[in-house]
Amino acid sequence: MSAAPDCRQARLYIGADPHHLPAEIAAHVEGCAACRRFRDETLSLDGRVFAALDLPLAQFRRAAVVRTRRFALAASVVLALFLAGGFWLFRPATALAGEVVTHVEEEADSWNSHENLPAPQVAEIMRTAGAQFDSPYPVVYGYPCPFKGHRVAHLVVQTPRGTMTVMLIPHERVRRRTEFTRDGLSGVLLPAGRGSVALLTRDGEIPDALADEIVSRVHW
Repeated sequence: MSAAPDCRQARLYIGADPHHLPAEIAAHVEGCAACRRFRDETLSLDGRVFAALDLPLAQFRRAAVVRTRRFALAASVVLALFLAGGFWLFRPATALAGEVVTHVEEEADSWNSHENLPAPQVAEIMRTAGAQFDSPYPVVYGYPCPFKGHRVAHLVVQTPRGTMTVMLIPHERVRRRTEFTRDGLSGVLLPAGRGSVALLTRDGEIPDALADEIVSRVHW
C-alpha cells in the first residue's frame, strides 16, 4: 500500500476479515478511535454469530424444551401487553434517533466522500446487511456497519438537496415518521415494512417527497 490508509480503506479490510488485518491497516486502527471502535463492534458481532452457530444440538434441544414449557405463560403476558397498548413492540424513536446520530458522528469522514461507488460494491453491501435498495441517487459511501448487534447498510447519497446519509435498519421498527435535530444534523426516522429507514442531512430539513421516494425503494 503506497499511501497511508484512510478510514474508508481500513473499514473495508475490517469488514472483510477483522481478525487478520495488514500491518499498515492495524497501525491505522490502533491510532484511530473511530476505526478501533468499528473493529471491536465487528469482532463482537462475529463472535455472537459464531457462538450461535456453535450451539451443540443436545443443548439446543434442552433449551427448546424449556422454552416450550414457558410458552403458554409468555404468550399470555405478551397478549396482555399488546392489548394494553402495543407500543412496547416498537423501539422508542427518540432513543433510536440518538443511536443513529452517534453512529454517523463516529463515521464523520463519510460526509467527505464524492466518488460514486461501483454497483457491484453497493450490491455486496446490501447483501451483507440483509436489505435491498434501488437508490435513485448516486451512492458515494457505503458499509454494512455493526449497529445494535446487527449489520445495517450505512450509505451516503448525493441528492438534488445535497449530501444525505441513509441507514437501512431492518431489525428496528418505528411506529411513525419522527423528525429530529442534533449536533447540526437534521434527520427523520421512517417506518419501512418490518424495519425502518433513517435519513440525515447537514443541509436543512428533508422534504417529504424525497424521503418517501427513498423509502419506497427499500425492501427487506
